Amino acid sequence: MRIYYPEELIEEIRISNDILAVIGEYIKLERKGKNYFGLCPFHNEKTPSFSVDPGKQLYYCFGCGKGGSVIQFIMETENFDYIEAIKFLADRARIPLPEGDNGKGKIVVKKKQELIKINVEAARFFYEQLNAKENPQAREYLRHRKISTQIARKFGIGYAPGGWDTLYNHLKDCGYDDDILIESGLIVKGKKAANCFDRFRERIIFPIFDLRGKVIGFGGRVLGDTTPKYLNSPETLVYNKRNNLFALNFAKNAREKQIIVVEGYMDVISLFQFGIINTVASLGTALTDNQGRLLKKYAEEIIISFDADAAGRAATMRGLDLLSRIGCNVRVLLIPDNKDPDTFIKEKGPNEFRKLLQKTFSLVEYKIKILKGTIDTNTTDGKINFLNEVATLLSRIDNNMEREMYIKKISSEYGISQESMYAEVLKRIKPKKGFKTIANIDRDRLKSIRKKGDKEYEKVIKCEQILLCILSIDNALYKMVRDRISPEDFEDESNREIAKQVFQDISNKKGLVPAELVNFAEGELSNVFARLIQEDCNFDDNKKAARDMIEIMQIYRLGKRENEILEALSSSGDLTLENTEELKIELNAILIKKKNKQRDTF
Repeated sequence: MRIYYPEELIEEIRISNDILAVIGEYIKLERKGKNYFGLCPFHNEKTPSFSVDPGKQLYYCFGCGKGGSVIQFIMETENFDYIEAIKFLADRARIPLPEGDNGKGKIVVKKKQELIKINVEAARFFYEQLNAKENPQAREYLRHRKISTQIARKFGIGYAPGGWDTLYNHLKDCGYDDDILIESGLIVKGKKAANCFDRFRERIIFPIFDLRGKVIGFGGRVLGDTTPKYLNSPETLVYNKRNNLFALNFAKNAREKQIIVVEGYMDVISLFQFGIINTVASLGTALTDNQGRLLKKYAEEIIISFDADAAGRAATMRGLDLLSRIGCNVRVLLIPDNKDPDTFIKEKGPNEFRKLLQKTFSLVEYKIKILKGTIDTNTTDGKINFLNEVATLLSRIDNNMEREMYIKKISSEYGISQESMYAEVLKRIKPKKGFKTIANIDRDRLKSIRKKGDKEYEKVIKCEQILLCILSIDNALYKMVRDRISPEDFEDESNREIAKQVFQDISNKKGLVPAELVNFAEGELSNVFARLIQEDCNFDDNKKAARDMIEIMQIYRLGKRENEILEALSSSGDLTLENTEELKIELNAILIKKKNKQRDTF
């Protein structure tokens, strides 16, 4: 496997280059269902067969079979090699690389390292100021908010004292010059050339960490009535608020299937203090695509818990649509009496908060609830208007079973026949032309894999690849897969190396998404994985599909060993009687295992 740049850096570059935006710069794309289609740039065609899946961040052409992530697209389109594509995308996202022409890249990397050091020194300074005897008001604020000393230390909470240049003078004493201090965002240059002052003054300070636990920026909450109430670091070489989330460095290691997204730093810290550590906050902006892809990578389900006011509802709706668009399983947590998570958990405790987590709303349920609050359904006209809006909402659901369940529920609640509701929904669904739905691999297809003996090896290799695709789609299946097979059980050498990387990343809590799996593959193999993810991995039950793939792999290995034993028994005259009996016992055990596995599988 190639390792030219750190895996984390390549993933940062990929996430920062939305595949829809990049490909949209080369060809015209139109939405059809959840995907986008256009004329393939890699072969001549009149009917669009080139598909882009924004949720999985993959492309695939049903005509020529080319596919992959944004990296493979740039390689194909620009005729770049892998390193050239990485450099191109890094430059597009303004991400410095650890090397470059004329040493510019090395200079940028060195500057980033220096900015991190400045941030660490500033964080220490703020923390010391929080505990300094001359700043009791800062400690009193934390006591008032019921934040313990231990949690303050865990999050590195500090205090920026009054005065115009307290931090500036401290950092100057540490040997840093004005240019790099101003570039850090901690120091602001005044109108006069020689005048510099602190950005943060008389504020509680919350350090912002990246995924690796490095201090990349700060948020400051004012103690008095000064505005703005919250002040964040500006964008720097090491800090981009659109690509980071507050406390994700903690939440990603929470061993929870969910991540809760809240509005403020104090919401996160209070929940953490009560044991709800799988919580993050956006950094003063609405949720972005890059943040959404980060959330999807580290959790199976995203729960949004924003304020219940008009602004909070609008932010929730935007977040739901964004996260749903990129393929997240997203739900909404509504807290009684319009309270925020910080207030609720302090008043009611963690058990009551966990009970609320069992009563979250799906995207559709939340939107219907909001509609109910805006339309008077007590009148005939109001009810018709409401049901028409709901029909439009349900027409956007791709899953037929989910849509039918909501139709039954709404029809029952509002005294309308399911047939009428269904008719209105169907009127709003545009027919999809040009592409047939790819059928799932079922048990009949799995049987056919074993019937074609001359192609048995190729089919097993495909099963290995499908299993890796399933793992990239549903990381939660890793433990079940790991308990049954290891990377060494993969027959194909390339699949085996990729399996090692996949198992390692998921076991180390790094998480894995389909686009990363495609990047692990090289050359034509990346097209293979992209096609499998788009065509053959639309299973209704991923767990069952993974088990079926494992069974086929195990049956093949048993058959392989069976042939080895039969060949040894028939061709070797050097076997002792004892060795012959041992092989016959092993052969008998293999035949029993194969019979049991085939019966369980088929």
